[in-house]
Amino acid sequence: MITTSVFLGSKKFGLNLFKALYEADPTISWTVLYPQDLNDMRTYFIEFQEYAKVQDLDLITVNPPVMIEQHIMNNKPDVMIVCGYYRLLSARLLENVTLGVWGIHNSLLPKYRGGSPLDWQLINKEKVIGSSFFKFSNGMDDGVILDQVKIDNADKMTIGEASDSLERAWISKIPKIWSDFCKGDINPVEQNHSEASYCAQRQETDGFIDWTLNAKDIDAFIRAQDTPYPRAFFKFNHKVVRIVDHSVDRREIFGTCGQVFQIIDKSVVICCGDSTAIQISKVLIDGRTVDASDIVNSIKIRLN
Repeated sequence: MITTSVFLGSKKFGLNLFKALYEADPTISWTVLYPQDLNDMRTYFIEFQEYAKVQDLDLITVNPPVMIEQHIMNNKPDVMIVCGYYRLLSARLLENVTLGVWGIHNSLLPKYRGGSPLDWQLINKEKVIGSSFFKFSNGMDDGVILDQVKIDNADKMTIGEASDSLERAWISKIPKIWSDFCKGDINPVEQNHSEASYCAQRQETDGFIDWTLNAKDIDAFIRAQDTPYPRAFFKFNHKVVRIVDHSVDRREIFGTCGQVFQIIDKSVVICCGDSTAIQISKVLIDGRTVDASDIVNSIKIRLN
């Protein structure tokens, strides 16, 4: 029987997931550990504080991360749920949570173990994407799985749309999963490790566009770095220009990759690999969203 639980997390999804968990069984005693990062634009610290106050829950800011291990070692909860925390947890911590540490990884494990899994699924133009509720272990995202959710037709989504779709799926599903878990009525499934693939954590600088790729690959690349992330970018006149709105030009167009082929109204057509092209309509530069033709205004221009 579960009597004490710890939730470690942040961000919008973390808050909504915790609400679903708490409201599924308010008899369980919860402590919320919040890894506050004042530089994180997606922080939901105030919202977590407000919810914890309304429900009369303990909320502890854990900064530096060593405070997480200290809390677990001192309190030894029955179970711990993680959502919106991206650092490794020590083997010592994992061993001191009776029923284990569980969390959500945004891929259909064992595929895309590692960092930025949702980004990589979109970059690779996966039509079906997913997310796994699994047990943390000493390996890389290789623990047993409680459940998974899948989203079809994801190859046209931005990362924000894909993330929102997965979050909605989990919020509707998690109360039953949690109820069955608490009653012992759910059997975790081992991953097929022979089918595992891995992905590296992406950085903001990885959003630089390679115009030698074909237009469909660049389209996927741009969508994978849309809001809430900083967006894919190119450089022009020593400034970073981020793409806000774009489309794939369906024509066969021959030209040097990165060359401006045409200016249509306020949009700019850029030559890409394999005789393809991308049409850019809106860009972000110096904190302002403007028409692409306001920045790139000549067919003599070649982007790098």
